[in-house]
Amino acid sequence: MSYRYILMGKFNNKIEKHLELSEIADILKEYREYYNVYRRLLVIHMVANGESIAKASKNINISRKTGERWVKQYNENGVDGLFSNYSNCGRKSYLNDQQLKELKKIITGNEEKYNLKDVRNLIEEKYGITYSEKQVWVITRQKLNLNYEKPFIQYKTHPEKT
Repeated sequence: MSYRYILMGKFNNKIEKHLELSEIADILKEYREYYNVYRRLLVIHMVANGESIAKASKNINISRKTGERWVKQYNENGVDGLFSNYSNCGRKSYLNDQQLKELKKIITGNEEKYNLKDVRNLIEEKYGITYSEKQVWVITRQKLNLNYEKPFIQYKTHPEKT
């Protein structure tokens, strides 16, 4: 046994029989426009056809380790394992869903118009969380789907023309 073999270990070059080869080819056609899934399916298809993971990975210009990971994901979860899962990315929000619903109800329930500074102060007073105005904009526009209105002077009657 060589030193390199000990470091790399032995990886299983077999593909689980989730789908027949023809079914994989059909799915390849279906997901052609989804670049990442398509590439992963190409590796699965090549390995299922008897190619080594190293050679299949080299053919589409990825590392052998990435190819092994894709084969492992496919073997464990089938085609669903080849889709990226970004649900756990990013920092968790300081405001939970219940607080966001409550905030939206406060903002939309009043006749009063809120600007970003008002919403920022409201969040700080009610929940004890200090956000920048940029982040308040993100919360109101993207999370709460509210429009930002600039305050403007509203006359009770039209000024007379002179």
